Amino acid sequence: MQYLLDTNAVIYYVGGEPRALGTMRPLMLTDDHTFILPSIVVTELWSGKQALVETRIIEEFMETLLMFPLDVPLAKSAGELRRNYNLSIGDAIVAATAIAFDAIILTRNVRDFKRVPGLSVQQV
Repeated sequence: MQYLLDTNAVIYYVGGEPRALGTMRPLMLTDDHTFILPSIVVTELWSGKQALVETRIIEEFMETLLMFPLDVPLAKSAGELRRNYNLSIGDAIVAATAIAFDAIILTRNVRDFKRVPGLSVQQV
C-alpha cells in the first residue's frame, strides 16, 4: 500500500500530535507500506517559521520517505485538477501525485481532496 503525506500530516506527525501519531505510527511500523512526499510539500514545510530543531526533525523524517519531484506530466495533471475541482496549486500537485502513484493521501484537509472523484483520502 502506498501513502502520500500532505504538509499538515508531516507537521502534526513530527510534532507528536496524538491523533496524527495514532493514525500514522501503526502504518509506518509495517514494512509493506511506502510513504511518498511530493516536492510541493517540502516547499510548504520550508515556508513555515519553524525553529531550527523542528527543521532537523523534519529533515530526519524526510529521509525515511520516497521523495517525488514535480515533472511536466505531473504538472499538467495538477493543472487539470486545479481547473476542474478548484483546488489550490499545492493541493492539486498533492492530488496529482497521489493519482500517479495510486496512493492514499494522509491529511487533515479531507474536505478539499474529497472533491476529486476516485482519490483516496485518510484523515490524520
